[in-house]
Amino acid sequence: MLFPENLYFRRWAAAAMLSFVLGAGEQVAFADEPDVFGKSTVSETAMMGIFYDLKQTQDHKPTNVDPATYWKVLDEFLSRNWDEAVLNRYYRTSRPLYTTQIFIPNMNANLAPKAFGADKSVKPSRWIIHYKAQVSSPESGTYRFVGGADDIIAVAVNGKTVLVSPLHQQAAQVMPLTNWQTPDFIHAAPFSLCNGDWVELKQNQVIDLDVIIGERPGGNFNAFLMIEKQGGSYERDARKHEILPIFQVTAFDTPPPNPGKAPVFAKGYAPWKSYQ
Repeated sequence: MLFPENLYFRRWAAAAMLSFVLGAGEQVAFADEPDVFGKSTVSETAMMGIFYDLKQTQDHKPTNVDPATYWKVLDEFLSRNWDEAVLNRYYRTSRPLYTTQIFIPNMNANLAPKAFGADKSVKPSRWIIHYKAQVSSPESGTYRFVGGADDIIAVAVNGKTVLVSPLHQQAAQVMPLTNWQTPDFIHAAPFSLCNGDWVELKQNQVIDLDVIIGERPGGNFNAFLMIEKQGGSYERDARKHEILPIFQVTAFDTPPPNPGKAPVFAKGYAPWKSYQ
């Protein structure tokens, strides 16, 4: 379902689905953990993700985006209110994936292009995945997204950036145009999760949700997106930090992470609702 007032999202989804049809001859090779980046099956209850390689154009010409200018591309994209025109300069895979959550344990970065069927044409560095959906919270309240990644995760609500979490650095240092600052970090060892801005929402209030995750130099990759409700009751870990639930748009029984692969998370919380 798409809401008629949201022409931007409708066009984005239509373009992605056209690419899906045009690329129907490709075979998607999933990673060892196939659900972490999403599935190729079209779903109305999931976030739709598109993979971009910033190192090349759509016709596979080099762009000269290096590890330093990688941040500049993301800075321009976020500072221009998540303008798709910025990303359209770069190579985009033909087939989207659909996921109900972003909780990707520590793994080799080459598994991302492989999941999108692009491992033969995309080297595993300087890529991003843009996930998008219309969602609503399970109940009224004030919420914030909490996330961390190697190398970056960022979130926007109704086109406004509410979370930017680049690895080991404040966003203002690597993305000065975006100029977003976290209220504080949660050190869920060995991972650092960044608290986003609080957003007040009503039950069944539909919002536009954008999420990007990305890898800059290659090597290891992980990405985690959690959700916190203000005033909520959460257990605490040994460091007295709250153990938060994974942000989900459909309930999924995520297996407990292996030590050092992902942060501990809470279970038993209602998922959000997605309206693709």
